[in-house]
Amino acid sequence: MTMTTPNDIWQMAQPADKAFIHVGGDEAAIFLQSLLTANIDLLEIGHCMPGALLTPQGRVLFDMILYRRTDGFIIESDAPRIDDLFARLRRYRLRRPITLEIIGDLQSSVIWHPAGNASAPALPPEMVLYDDPRNRIIGNADLGFRTLTTGMPEINSDIVALGDINDWHYRRIAGGVPDGPIDLTPERALMLEAGLDQLGAVDFAKGCYIGQEVTARTHYRGLVKRRLVPIMINAAPPAPDSDVTYAGAVIATTKTSACITSTGASIALCLIKLSDIHAILADPAGLFVDGASASLAIPDWMTPLPDPARTDKSNR
Repeated sequence: MTMTTPNDIWQMAQPADKAFIHVGGDEAAIFLQSLLTANIDLLEIGHCMPGALLTPQGRVLFDMILYRRTDGFIIESDAPRIDDLFARLRRYRLRRPITLEIIGDLQSSVIWHPAGNASAPALPPEMVLYDDPRNRIIGNADLGFRTLTTGMPEINSDIVALGDINDWHYRRIAGGVPDGPIDLTPERALMLEAGLDQLGAVDFAKGCYIGQEVTARTHYRGLVKRRLVPIMINAAPPAPDSDVTYAGAVIATTKTSACITSTGASIALCLIKLSDIHAILADPAGLFVDGASASLAIPDWMTPLPDPARTDKSNR
């Protein structure tokens, strides 16, 4: 008889600090299409996609996951700032026949397989599984599936076990996927520096949206100066904004991080100038985070990295 091991069982955990807004009504899709970076027209019922609301200057205000259901759309975003997002959506609503509501009892869960299984687990039919489309970009089904429930759902422990959200964040960070205001500093972060265009959060073929002109110009002129990349650290996870140094100079600070439980090392996202990234790739020695040795861990989907912009000067 074959014994079931943890590597045979799907893992489930709930990300912290998430909140939800329901958008309904006859013109819900038209309304969101005119505001957000994602192409809402391509989002089918029972599916989800990443997106963002930008400033008119093209800076990220809110990153989000958009779910389409039979009764409209659910926006999942940062809980401490959900009231601000709600107020902005109400401001843009004008006289459109749509409804907006913060859903207080909703919770998202992420469900992933340790071996990167792309087939969905057998769960109760009332638990709608949303395949994370970013899996097809980063590869190997690393982010798994998402589901929306009230509270922690009851599950068959032979199929799905409660997992550690740190393990999911490790997979996310290793895949180069930003999440929330630590990774995407509000009113400062640019979509293309974070790779959100490659991760499907913006569509350059759709119509106008807030911040579209600056985002499109940056894309077509190749004006990206920095990239958000994963960095492996031979130490415990650093606090956000820890110094990243190379050749004795501070070149960046860390963003979200996660522990690598098997080794005690960690991985973090860092926004680094392209000129410094290319220098590190050519000569990896001398990269540190708070005094601990580190190395770039750039995923395949990010390569080849663009050349530094003409105005990009190395910090060294």
